[in-house]
Amino acid sequence: MMNSFFEKFSFAHMPPTQFFRFEYEPDQCTHCKACVQTCPTSCLQWNEEKDEPFATGLSGIELACIGCNNCEAVCPANCIRLRGEYKVIKGRYKTPEDRWGEMSLPSPFGNNDLNKNFEEIENDLTETEKVIYRRRSVRMFKDKPLEKDLIKRLIEAARFAPSAGNGQPFKFIVVSNREVNRTVDQKCAKLLERIKWLYAGQNWWRKALIGILSVTSPNNWDQRPIAAMEKVRMTKGVITFDAPVVIHVLKDKRGISKPDIDAAISAHNLILTAHSLGLGTCYIGFIASTAPFVPAIKKLLKIEYPYEIVTSICVGYPKVKYDTPVPRAKAAIDWIE
Repeated sequence: MMNSFFEKFSFAHMPPTQFFRFEYEPDQCTHCKACVQTCPTSCLQWNEEKDEPFATGLSGIELACIGCNNCEAVCPANCIRLRGEYKVIKGRYKTPEDRWGEMSLPSPFGNNDLNKNFEEIENDLTETEKVIYRRRSVRMFKDKPLEKDLIKRLIEAARFAPSAGNGQPFKFIVVSNREVNRTVDQKCAKLLERIKWLYAGQNWWRKALIGILSVTSPNNWDQRPIAAMEKVRMTKGVITFDAPVVIHVLKDKRGISKPDIDAAISAHNLILTAHSLGLGTCYIGFIASTAPFVPAIKKLLKIEYPYEIVTSICVGYPKVKYDTPVPRAKAAIDWIE
């Protein structure tokens, strides 16, 4: 994708966007509200008067949705879904043209199964593929502790992840103390609230400032995470969802080549193993992104040089069924043969 100089440095703040399409069938709804409870942003809310969910935006963002489709995965009546595609039309965060196209369900065997339900192809998949396609991010956990031996089993799978030069530049902090987790959440939430306030709104100075910040740190100023910050506000600072265990994955900053990648691979070994054991997990990025600016978080978690948080993972027993395969955006592929 060729972007002009202007495109690369324009429309960083709330760019012109085509959002997903929210679909809802009220006659099938059981009114369980699971879709609203599991939504990672402020997108889905509950209309008490009509007794149904509705999709909404945030301070200039038309639909505060990241397209995770967890609302669809968790719905027991199959009455709610997101379709279409998310596409930034122009500017710094313009969606590359090779990513344009509606989301689709898993089709590992090509066009032959594009229109098939997942259950029709599942028997032909390996056990690994089944875990990959059925794993969802879980944000509703049972109030049930995790056995220490089970946690050790997850970390053992993470330990055997590949790493550059077999350096294994990762470490794990396991927190089952809910007071510690809630305190970390609250300290993180205070900074997120300031960031959300900075971004939300159409003022000229916000547009200018976000434009400048997007040049120095382009990965931090996409509009979608701002909606998740609104969810943090609405839940009064809940970030780790009262999960019984939070595992922080750390990197050794001196690690060979790209220790962030090594730590991320180990984290996903843990995630997939957890799902295969009937556990629910959810990646949390907000703690890693705020910890460098909130010394109290590092102190609470006893993080010292040379370690730094790469990501955090909530782990627990799912409160409701989450493992329905959902659509994803098309893959961008260039074939060189």
